Amino acid sequence: MRFRYLFLIPELVLLFFFLAPIYKRICNPGNLGGALVCLLLIFITVFPQKFAHLIAQLWQHLAGKIGLSVLSVCIAAGLIFCTAMSVQMARTIASQPEQPHTVIVLGCKVRGTRPSAMLTRRLEAALSYLEAHPEVQCITSGGQGAGEDIPEGQAMKTWLVEHGIAESRILVEDQSKDTEENLKFSAAILAEQGLGNQAVIITDGFHEYRASLLAKQADLETWAYSAYTKPLYVPTYWVREWMALFELIVLHHG
Repeated sequence: MRFRYLFLIPELVLLFFFLAPIYKRICNPGNLGGALVCLLLIFITVFPQKFAHLIAQLWQHLAGKIGLSVLSVCIAAGLIFCTAMSVQMARTIASQPEQPHTVIVLGCKVRGTRPSAMLTRRLEAALSYLEAHPEVQCITSGGQGAGEDIPEGQAMKTWLVEHGIAESRILVEDQSKDTEENLKFSAAILAEQGLGNQAVIITDGFHEYRASLLAKQADLETWAYSAYTKPLYVPTYWVREWMALFELIVLHHG
């Protein structure tokens, strides 16, 4: 076996991690983009001479030189950006609060009237935090999307009440359509209720950094309390989050 074929092991493992979520109906730019990159790397590993020949042919032409140069710069910039974002995402996950603060639970898919598996894990994290801090109030944030019979915020409140949290502790935000509105509308509720501008954001770890940036835009000071994410799904959602962060930070679109 040639040495280069050792690279096939991590490439194939990563490809599995990006493709496997599709069988659970999780298909988004994260696993599609990740799978395409893995397939390209596998092609380069298996057919390095064909790849080198293709590059050499392109380099013979001025347009090819320009295209390859631009592509190289874009790849380098992309690697730097993704590395920087990964560091910030990891740091935000670790920024757990030292003092109890009002909880904002960010919405996710509701199937009919019941929380999806991912949203249930966020609610389990919220339940743990609220049980540990019985004086803390909670905002369940999420409007009603396609295929949902009730707003996500209401479904989350129902779940928490069923699991022992008093209704009086739960404020519902049921108009938001995305993370930006989750935080903006929740900030308005905090202000209306005189709860200040400090909050603990409960969502999946990969989502915490972008949520914190959007929270700052809403004049909130926040900390992270992350829900458990199945390891099989982490690469897909992590890559998708790079794309969302690029849109937010570079393109200035929340």
